[in-house]
Amino acid sequence: MCVVSMHKTPEMQSAHAILLLDGQYILQLRDNKPDIAAPGQWTLFGGMIAEDETLLKSIQREIFEELSIQPKEFQYLWFIDYIAEFEQECIRSWFFSADVKDVWPQHKLMEGQDAGIFTYEQTKVLKMPWVMRETIERFHKSGIRGYRREAIGDNKDGKDRV
Repeated sequence: MCVVSMHKTPEMQSAHAILLLDGQYILQLRDNKPDIAAPGQWTLFGGMIAEDETLLKSIQREIFEELSIQPKEFQYLWFIDYIAEFEQECIRSWFFSADVKDVWPQHKLMEGQDAGIFTYEQTKVLKMPWVMRETIERFHKSGIRGYRREAIGDNKDGKDRV
């Protein structure tokens, strides 16, 4: 974890989604390139938030860019501040979940080596960054899978409500 002032958030921020298909986790096998974060590892789909982009727009864009799908809604879960191994600086990662059952048949992998569907038990043995593993574990233990939580949306001023 990194120490962040209560008044200053990390400049680097990312958004990632736990994508669910019939209670199983859809993960991305990252390309095996030395110039990217987590090469050759399984991760949640997502990526860096563009400047002046809302959280919702960011996760929608990332999922569309990587899988060519648009889930109906994303549920905000939490954020984690940590020192990213690849960037070697503090980053804030925002986490969401989405049920993709209705759109998964239309998916097309656009980034990464593969998209895999795993039970929670199967995710435990996959090679993945600790922050992704911790997020999946926290989500699984929370029992949110059958959730009906408030979805994140854009306010009129362009800021996300969380």
